[in-house]
Amino acid sequence: MSQINVVMCSGFSPSSRMVRKALRRVSEKADIKVISVCPPDAGLTKYVEEITSLDPSRTMVVEGCDGCCGSMGLMLHGVSVAKTVIMEKVSNVDDKAIDKAEQAILAALREMGQ
Repeated sequence: MSQINVVMCSGFSPSSRMVRKALRRVSEKADIKVISVCPPDAGLTKYVEEITSLDPSRTMVVEGCDGCCGSMGLMLHGVSVAKTVIMEKVSNVDDKAIDKAEQAILAALREMGQ
């Protein structure tokens, strides 16, 4: 298996926190590199170079809601991805929501050959 780049939603909403917690769990089970779009969106050259050099076939984005801030940030830099996972919004970050997000992310990784 080869590492998958996972660009994550980076907001502060409950859904964003759920995504981050789920990705922590997933990182213990799968070979992933978690990347935030905040530094490149702020124009930090080192991070712009990092995301623009990602292999699209080995990159996915996980969104905390239908606002798709991760995807929009990538599009601003001309970056495409192989897979996008959009979570349902939650108002409460509990184990049930985190488990559901974790399973959705793991399923997407399996589809990508992880």
